[in-house]
Amino acid sequence: MTQTSGEDVMLRTPLCDVLGIDVPIILAAMGGTASSAEFAAAASNEGALGSIGSLFRTSAAIKRDVDMVKELTNRNFAVNHIPPTLDAEAFRHTLAARPAVISFALGDPGDLVRQAHDVGSKVMIQITTVAQAIEAAERGADVIIAQGGEAGGYGGIVSTMALVPQVVDVVSPIPVVAAGGIFDGRGIAAAFMLGAVGVNMGTRFLASKEAPIEDAWKAAIASAQSEDAVKVEVLNDIQPLPGTAGYGTVLRSLRTPFMDEWGTKREEARRDGERLWTEIQARARVGRRHETLLTAGQTSGGITEILSVAEIIRQLTAEAEKVLSRGPSLASR
Repeated sequence: MTQTSGEDVMLRTPLCDVLGIDVPIILAAMGGTASSAEFAAAASNEGALGSIGSLFRTSAAIKRDVDMVKELTNRNFAVNHIPPTLDAEAFRHTLAARPAVISFALGDPGDLVRQAHDVGSKVMIQITTVAQAIEAAERGADVIIAQGGEAGGYGGIVSTMALVPQVVDVVSPIPVVAAGGIFDGRGIAAAFMLGAVGVNMGTRFLASKEAPIEDAWKAAIASAQSEDAVKVEVLNDIQPLPGTAGYGTVLRSLRTPFMDEWGTKREEARRDGERLWTEIQARARVGRRHETLLTAGQTSGGITEILSVAEIIRQLTAEAEKVLSRGPSLASR
C-alpha cells in the first residue's frame, strides 16, 4: 500500500504493478452462469481485474467470453481454468488469446503454468492450505490467492484470518491475495494487515447489477444471514469434481430445500448423482434455482444492497482508504 501526505491513502499495492491494474481488487472467477465477458469487463473497466470462469461451462461459452471481453475492455483481465477438469480446447483458445493473466484453482496446474508463461501471461494459483501454497510457488506462480473457508466457492476448512499470514510467510516474496470473508473496505484493510497485497471477491460481486445470475439469487444473497451460507458436502456426492477429495474443497450455498433434503441422504445421492445434477440444472433453467443451489459465501450476511460493479469497487476503495488512514490513531488507543 502506498500512503501519501496527511491522511490520504492511495489504494495501490505491488499487486497492481504485477497484474497491470489500478486497484488491488479481483473479481473472482466463478463457474456456471455466474461468469460472462460483460461481467469481467465491468470490473476491469473500473481498474480492478475481471475474471472469466470455466467450471461447469461449455467450450463454446468460454471461447465466446475470451473473444468478447477484448471488445468490451482494453484493460487487463484473467481467464480461469480448473486443472482436474481442464477443457483442453478452451485452454488452447485462452493461450492463443494471450490474456494478461491466466489463473488456476482446485488442483495442481503442473506444466500448465509454463504454457501460460510461454505466451506471456502472468499466472495466479488459488490455494486453500499452506502445503498447496508451497506447491504453487514451486510451480512458478506470479500471484497466489489464499482462499479461506468462509468463501462461497469451493474452499477448504482453514479460515482466511489463519491462512493468509501463514501463506505470506512461506511464499514471500510472491504476492499473496486474500479471498473468503471479505465484503467491504474493512475486509480489504484487514487483508493488508495480514500481509496480503490484494483481495479476490466473489459473493459481493454476485450481488451486482451486472452479475449474469437471476435476480432472485441476488436478492437471496442480499437478504441472507451469514449462517445461511453452509457447506454443501452432498454436492460433491452428486457432482464429484476430479481431485476434490484430495484438494479437500466444498462449495457453499445458501440453504435450500433440495440441499437440506439430500444432505441427509448422501449415500443415495451418490448412487443417483447424475439424475440429481440434471434436476438441479433443469430447475435453474425454468427459474427455480432458489429450490436447489444458490452459491454464496458467509459474507452474504454483510451484503444488503445490489449495486453496479463500478459502485461496489468505488465503495470498497473509499472504505478501505478511510480505514487505512485511521491506522496510526487506532494503534495508539
